[in-house]
Amino acid sequence: MVEQDLPVVAVAVTKKILNRLSAASCVLLSTHISAESEPWIIDLGVMNYNEQDRNTGVEFLMNAERSLEDGGAFNLSVELDVITGATPNGATATNVPQTFTMSSGVGVYSVEANELPADDTHMDTRMALKAALSEPLSPDLNIEYNALISMEFDYLAMAGGVSLAKDLNQKNTTLVGAMNLEYDLVHPVGNIPLPLSTMQPAGSTQPRGVSSESKRIQEYSLGINQVIDRRSLAQLRLTYSEFRGYLSDGYKILSVVDNTNTATLGATQRYIFENRPSRRYMSSLYMAYKKSFSAGILDVNFRHYRDNWSIQSETLELAFKYKLYNQYFVRPGVRLYHQDAAYFYLHSVKSDVLPVNFASADSRLAKFNAQTYGLEIGKDLAIGRKHSMTFEFYTQRGESHPDDAVGLQRQQDLYPTLKTLVLKYNYAIKW
Repeated sequence: MVEQDLPVVAVAVTKKILNRLSAASCVLLSTHISAESEPWIIDLGVMNYNEQDRNTGVEFLMNAERSLEDGGAFNLSVELDVITGATPNGATATNVPQTFTMSSGVGVYSVEANELPADDTHMDTRMALKAALSEPLSPDLNIEYNALISMEFDYLAMAGGVSLAKDLNQKNTTLVGAMNLEYDLVHPVGNIPLPLSTMQPAGSTQPRGVSSESKRIQEYSLGINQVIDRRSLAQLRLTYSEFRGYLSDGYKILSVVDNTNTATLGATQRYIFENRPSRRYMSSLYMAYKKSFSAGILDVNFRHYRDNWSIQSETLELAFKYKLYNQYFVRPGVRLYHQDAAYFYLHSVKSDVLPVNFASADSRLAKFNAQTYGLEIGKDLAIGRKHSMTFEFYTQRGESHPDDAVGLQRQQDLYPTLKTLVLKYNYAIKW
């Protein structure tokens, strides 16, 4: 549950940014858009996802775009999502009930024996506002500016960027370059935990320091879009990102397990807060291909990713949009994903290897495979207008019984399979 609001400083900063963004939007609209301009294309969406025995979320999205008199376009999107349910805290399951101190240091929550420890008091609400303006600098050169603000009760993100698109070869080839900068303020409930410190019982002085930490992100990308023939096109994009600052999750912990006594081998002794490196460098290569057939449209894309945390991943996505009678369509698709673990990922910390420099039991940093199977059903009402319903089933599997598990841990599922059902509805209209 929500235990505190945004700090006063964050609220002041947020209000100032929102006021400036609102004023800038009004200026853009009054300057570029007249009564004779093209109509708004408004895309309304809602998504509901349910993780088995874990989180449930609802997300609302509104995206509005309008062409401008000078050949540019203005885009404004608003996103709101709410998440509730049980979130894994990083500790491992064991053969006895476990009790954890809430992040505020006041209350507790408990899990039964042989169950994955998860915080069932978790709740989060996020609102994001993004604006983008594109305009031609010449007949073959286009520039786009964008700004973003995203707010949660314990997180604030502000970003801005610019991109250039250059048409060549009679507009059959487009070169794209982009730069984005982001500043985030992290302020978890109960303040920032001291790295690798021990969680204390409720009511005791907790090992926590400052109320907030910052994170800075830089991202650069280069790409090319190529028309192959009148029925197909391809895309290639290379992206490089740098993250600096507080990159840990203030709510994640690890179990310290006994690795010295035969009688209690693998038993949980205590819990410590995670610690991740303060720098992360990431690069990715993205390739996409689209081809139109008489029966429909084929979409294929592949992404290779790697970073200095030793995470490497591959993503392959296939989809085909079948055209049916009277503008109806179905679009089945599959997404396959694999990643290796971060070099500091540990499902638990053995008592005889402390101290360590970095450690995290966050399952998102582990080695796992994931599959998503989806089906979209809809109708194209007119150019720029359609409505559709999408059903997706996501499965994520990791190492449930890793080789380095010891003693009592060998009786537990240390990476339970995650199953998620996602439902989406979209309606695009002209206004």
